Amino acid sequence: MELIVNVLLQFLDGMAGNAMHAAELREKASYISASFCVHKNVGRLMAQVTALTKGEELIYSSHRVRGSTEYADTPVCCHGKLLQAIMADYRIKPSIADIEGHPIQLISILDPAIEKVLQGENYFSLHQTLIRAEKKANDDLAKLTKEYGYHYIFRTGLMKYYMTRTVVENISFLRPDYRGDIYRVRAQTCLYDAMEKRLNLNAAEKELIIRAVDCHPEDAHIFWDWLERHRVAYNAMKACIALLRKLECVK
Repeated sequence: MELIVNVLLQFLDGMAGNAMHAAELREKASYISASFCVHKNVGRLMAQVTALTKGEELIYSSHRVRGSTEYADTPVCCHGKLLQAIMADYRIKPSIADIEGHPIQLISILDPAIEKVLQGENYFSLHQTLIRAEKKANDDLAKLTKEYGYHYIFRTGLMKYYMTRTVVENISFLRPDYRGDIYRVRAQTCLYDAMEKRLNLNAAEKELIIRAVDCHPEDAHIFWDWLERHRVAYNAMKACIALLRKLECVK
């Protein structure tokens, strides 16, 4: 791994220092090299270099670009007290990055235990998927900010949503089954879709889904419990957006 890191960093340094390259390309190379000094994740380094060579977007601007005066007439500011009540109900505690509106970087909330489950190509694939998910998350955050103004619940909610979705796409929570891996993927997708469509499944609904999917009940409940724990902020975000839409319709 050390050899791979050294080769990639030398490649990035050479690109950043080559005056023949476009300024934007050189800036991206410098950004990847500098960010590796912070996260120290080889998988992410490899995925970012791959994205760089494909010309993909890597640097996102801050989402909180306007001052407090300019935000005074936005929906999130006008209805701030109501949104704070939702934050209190869901016990949301924002980070400094959430409050300041930093670009979303999913690596910042990636559980190391998740990475340990994956090896080789699957490990690299996870980080490639995270890079692509970050673009979608930042695009979604920009749209919400444009529509309602910036609020930290949008950032933390989208981070949790895209992280859990990426993990579900790359990690199987279901035990090995004689019906094969294709069955496990389909079964887990059904469990995921059920909670995606209905946030709070009751015991009876869960039992019906488990029977339909025909998986081990223990596996299904472990999966759902994990999803519920890691989507609290996302559910809070959805509650906030629903409230804002209702209030805007009343005007």
